[in-house]
Amino acid sequence: MTGSSLNQRRIIAFDMDGTLIADRFIFRLADRFGFKKKLEDIMAMRVPEYEKTRRIARLLKGVTASELLHTLEQIPLSKGAQSVTRQLKERGHFLVIISDSYTMATEHLKRELGFDRTVANELVIIDGKITGEVEMPLNWSDKDSNCLKYRYSVCKLNSLIEISEELNIPLQRCVAIGDNVADIGMLRGVGIGVAFNPKSHLVERSADIVLNDDLGKLLEIIKD
Repeated sequence: MTGSSLNQRRIIAFDMDGTLIADRFIFRLADRFGFKKKLEDIMAMRVPEYEKTRRIARLLKGVTASELLHTLEQIPLSKGAQSVTRQLKERGHFLVIISDSYTMATEHLKRELGFDRTVANELVIIDGKITGEVEMPLNWSDKDSNCLKYRYSVCKLNSLIEISEELNIPLQRCVAIGDNVADIGMLRGVGIGVAFNPKSHLVERSADIVLNDDLGKLLEIIKD
């Protein structure tokens, strides 16, 4: 292995929307396909986050896979995203995207940026069109999850724990980068939690470090 030796290797977990990319994918889709008001109504509902995910997926019914990817490609990467992921890979770290968006988007970024793995919701697609159904990672709404104490019903930390155990890299050797409340569990649960352009004071307070504007600054934090 080039870069980090095995005992120095880290897992670096990135959120997608507002972190790796400079906007929220579902907002761009809502603007393009005219369901912005319906999206806002769903997001304002006092229901669990995974129920919002199901309802939002229904708004995409009939959109083609190619239209979805074309919309994603119009969203710029955050400043420094390409260079920082390349250098972290060169150091031998394991890079993962953990997102409450869709695998079609995260897998595209995985190929573009050289990530090792992604975890996200998977839209059901038949004959090239989205059906409105969605399959979520099984452990995200686990009532006995490690995120229960953080009071969020979509738990990215559960996915990170699974990867940590699989690779035998302790959570203390993990770094998580995110911007929103859905990232709080993993920001608090790892060795270094980084709030990037945080969207609320709660996110900011949940992180060890706050970065703004340039993801490349991560290299000043992750020394090994």
